[in-house]
Amino acid sequence: FQHASFENSLPSWIILMLSIESSGRYNEVLEKGINLFRRLGFVIPLSPPGPTEIMASLLSTSQMASSFTLSQIVDSRHYPIDDHKRNLFKLYTALIISTYALSSPYLPLLSFEMVQYSLRNTVFTPESAVAFAALGYFKVILAQNYLRGKFWANVALEMLKNSRPISATVQVNFTVNAYIMTWFVPMRESSRKLFETYRLGMKVGDFTMSMYALGLSLRYALLEGENLSLISRSLKENLKKMMKYSTVCAKLAVLDLIIVDELRGAESEPFAIFQGQLTNDSDLINDAIASSNANNVECAHFRRFYSAFWRADYIQAEASSQVLLSLPSSKRPKLISIYFYFFRGLLAFRRYRENNSEEQLRIGIETICKLEFWSQYAPSNFENKLFLLNAEQYASLPNIYEAKTQYEASINSARDNGRLHEQGLAFELMGNFLSSVTSYEPSEAMKCWKNAYLCYLQWGAKEKAACLFKEHNLNVFDVDSCGNPLKHSRDVS
Repeated sequence: FQHASFENSLPSWIILMLSIESSGRYNEVLEKGINLFRRLGFVIPLSPPGPTEIMASLLSTSQMASSFTLSQIVDSRHYPIDDHKRNLFKLYTALIISTYALSSPYLPLLSFEMVQYSLRNTVFTPESAVAFAALGYFKVILAQNYLRGKFWANVALEMLKNSRPISATVQVNFTVNAYIMTWFVPMRESSRKLFETYRLGMKVGDFTMSMYALGLSLRYALLEGENLSLISRSLKENLKKMMKYSTVCAKLAVLDLIIVDELRGAESEPFAIFQGQLTNDSDLINDAIASSNANNVECAHFRRFYSAFWRADYIQAEASSQVLLSLPSSKRPKLISIYFYFFRGLLAFRRYRENNSEEQLRIGIETICKLEFWSQYAPSNFENKLFLLNAEQYASLPNIYEAKTQYEASINSARDNGRLHEQGLAFELMGNFLSSVTSYEPSEAMKCWKNAYLCYLQWGAKEKAACLFKEHNLNVFDVDSCGNPLKHSRDVS
């Protein structure tokens, strides 16, 4: 770089940063990127900005952006930009994965700086669209303003129209579909869009972002209750590809495969891909801590929480929930946040019934409020979960009639939205409740557990089904010789 002007050397610096990022040295990427922005004349604080500084920057950016209409931005999107401006945005984009992994406060600050730069210099191109998508993301997670987040997501997508797909196109589509539109559209639609983003990324050569999109698409499908055998097959088929292009994504995929294996009662040896370097999830956590990858640390602890809940190890689930709550990255709303708080609320009501703790009742009620807030723009994503949480609340009071009504509503909603796993969970918890009510015959609870068993089998969770079978000594006749249900879930009653 010594024989070229600093400005002309930017592309080389960007290539170097991306190379360092691929080895997981995120702090080094952040340090180099921040120093480059300072040399380019951007005022970046020496110490990481605090919440007050970040919110002030978000406010000033929003005020500046409010002076532009959507038509002004759209009408200017095809203005040509010079190499200097293009390289500036490439430098910013090269920092995104590292700053997100670190949960660095520099990410929102840099995003707002780049939006302001775009507005001052009338740069509304696919390159700058990445910053506007990030503005939408931070409107959601910092300001809790979901509608404005969606607005800026749509602005970013408008900037992409009628332009040749490039790496920035992939980044924008990933941010919009992974972190913004998921609050407005059915989860399966988000999964499908992310899979399309994966294919686009492979086409334009952005292999790293492509792997992130693929991994998240499969995780959405897993958490939404797609058949576990299909998820297992997809994960195993793509692990080698992920290892080739992004070891970070491969590690996340292994976490998902552990969940699938435990639910299915299978052993696919997911850690074999690491050839002895990583052998269990504790190794994955330590590896993430060593590289300061806050996102992977959170995902690993969520895996422990999620698995513990499904195997009814509620002590471990509670312990893992406390670890998750202590992580700064957990404050950013995301897909796993929905499932974390959903299960945490169910655990809270259970613990309240066990020890009459008012604190647990408060946690359960607060969880209902949180999911009600999230559900206002895409109710189908939350309806059956809210019914089930309400059922558990009524069961805790107790209000027998309302509890039974809400359990049944949750079962029907989960069935109608294709969530076999949550239909089974509602049946299981309804069975637990009915077994505690002396006015109901034991056969009523047994019928619920039997239906839960059938739902779990159809989901592909044979280990979960087997545990339920043993716990309640079920006598299930309507399964074939392989243990598969003869009924379709819509016929379960």
